[in-house]
Amino acid sequence: MSFIFQLLSRNIRKDLVNRSALLWPLIADGDEAPGVTFSVATADPDAARAAVTAGARAILVPVDDDFAPADRMAVALSVTEAELGLADGAVSLILEIAGPAAALRLGRDRPASRRLAAIGIDLDGFALGAPGGIDAPRSVAAGLVALSGAALRLPVYLTGAGSLSPAGKPAIAGFTHLLVDAEGTAHSPARLR
Repeated sequence: MSFIFQLLSRNIRKDLVNRSALLWPLIADGDEAPGVTFSVATADPDAARAAVTAGARAILVPVDDDFAPADRMAVALSVTEAELGLADGAVSLILEIAGPAAALRLGRDRPASRRLAAIGIDLDGFALGAPGGIDAPRSVAAGLVALSGAALRLPVYLTGAGSLSPAGKPAIAGFTHLLVDAEGTAHSPARLR
């Protein structure tokens, strides 16, 4: 199943709306390419290379502890672009905070890649509190992601159980996008892997 990044509000800056990486469908590593430009969720550089060869123009990398997987992916994407004759930076990187340690690092480390197109958080990655609930650790982590996105002038997305309030609005303020399936249901990319 493919997922899309859904814009939450029309009252955000144009530079946050017009990020091409957020306009393409997101598919799981190993799923059949949709025949158009797409994004893929993977932390495996070899799988990313295969996806770029098939048309992926963005790679979503989940990070649990530190930014090393994203840093390795940025280097691998540079090599892949050179080997395939693509312009440097043609493939975007989407960073997903998927664990408490990675969220804490946002306060002191920043992902350095200039190819970074968006940053998000997987609320399901925080196995704290009640399932699907927004407890204090999830709320703090989401706040760090929203602040980091604002500081980096990047779109920020929210995904996982509890992403939406019963009224259909984001459960946590400060987010510009949700990751949803075709029916508009917020999901975790972890289910893609």
